[in-house]
Amino acid sequence: MDVLASNSTLLTHGKSWDEIFAEVNAWRGACMHHFSTVEMSVTETLLALGAVKETGKKVRLRHLIGQKFEDLAAAIEPEAPFGGAGRVAHVELMQYRASHEAFRAMLCHGVAKVSVDHSGQWILLIRSLAIRARQAERNMLVMEQSEAAATLTKLKRDGQNLASVLGQLRKKVSPA
Repeated sequence: MDVLASNSTLLTHGKSWDEIFAEVNAWRGACMHHFSTVEMSVTETLLALGAVKETGKKVRLRHLIGQKFEDLAAAIEPEAPFGGAGRVAHVELMQYRASHEAFRAMLCHGVAKVSVDHSGQWILLIRSLAIRARQAERNMLVMEQSEAAATLTKLKRDGQNLASVLGQLRKKVSPA
């Protein structure tokens, strides 16, 4: 038994598998936190826009996060009721979605496997299965630890930017 434990630790460069899984789960949790922060900001913005009682300024308020992104985009696109006030927010929202929406789906709904390379860095493999147009859509994401760190940094920065712009939009449309 000691030999197996020693070989296992040797193969993972002195870390136990529990420590490696804890690192991966901490990274995944940090990503989820940043997604949740953006989702909260999107919801708060939809509620603020929905509270504006001017004629012709109706805002949909649906439940699922993909629907909320769609509803917000529809409310602040250039020709929409809040297009003028939401011009910058619309650009930021579209950029955020393009950069992070597919990754969010993989991270939240995918099944993960973890491996360790020869230098002791973890590698994450995420597989997901979705149904699109009544067909199975299988996706796979492979991410090395250094890529994961860079992805988290970008996710945090982009999320903070979007939340800030949405906060400014809420101030613009809220009654003084």
